[in-house]
Amino acid sequence: MKTMKTILFILVVFIVLMHKTIAQSDSTTLNLPKTPITNLKTHSPKTASYLSIIPGAGQVYNKKYWKIPIIYAGLGTASYFIYYYHSKSKYYTEEYVYRINNNASFYFPELEPIRTENVLGYRNTARSRMEISIAALAIIYALNIIDATVDAHLYYFDISDDLSLSLKPDFQMVQVFNNFSLAPSIGLKIKLK
Repeated sequence: MKTMKTILFILVVFIVLMHKTIAQSDSTTLNLPKTPITNLKTHSPKTASYLSIIPGAGQVYNKKYWKIPIIYAGLGTASYFIYYYHSKSKYYTEEYVYRINNNASFYFPELEPIRTENVLGYRNTARSRMEISIAALAIIYALNIIDATVDAHLYYFDISDDLSLSLKPDFQMVQVFNNFSLAPSIGLKIKLK
C-alpha cells in the first residue's frame, strides 16, 4: 500500500510539473519589422515539450543531439535498478513468507544462516531502494521535458563571442559640493557588450 501511495504521489507531482511547464508562455520576444515575412520559422517551446513525452524527441527538435544518449543512459540505469531491487524484494519476500507460514528455517539454501528478522529487513531495504529508483526514473523523465522546453525558449538566444563583460579600474576627478573643488575618485568600471 505504501508503494502505491508513493507512486501516486510521484505521478501527481509529475503531472503538476508538466502542467506548469507546458502552461508557461513564451517569454522571448522578437522585434520584427512591420512588413510581413513569409519564410519566418518559429521554434515553439510548447512543441518541444510535447515532443519530449517521447524521451529525446524534444532534444532532436532543438537540435541538441548530444543530450539523447545521456537521457537514455539515465532512464536505462534507473530502469535497471528498479528491476534489480524489485527482484531482490521479491526474493526476500518469498523467503520470509515461507518461514512464517511453514514454520521452517529456510526456503532458499543460501539464506539459511540469516535470521528471519534480518530477511524482513533485507526485503524492506530492497523495496525502499526500488522506490528510490522509481523516483529517479520519474525525475529523469521530467528533466528531459524541462530541458527540451528551456532549450526551445533559448533557441534564438545570441551566444556569440561578441558578448563579454570587462572590469577595469577607473580614476576620475569628482567635484566636491562643499567647496567646489575637484577630488580624485577611484572606482571600478563594468562594461557589458
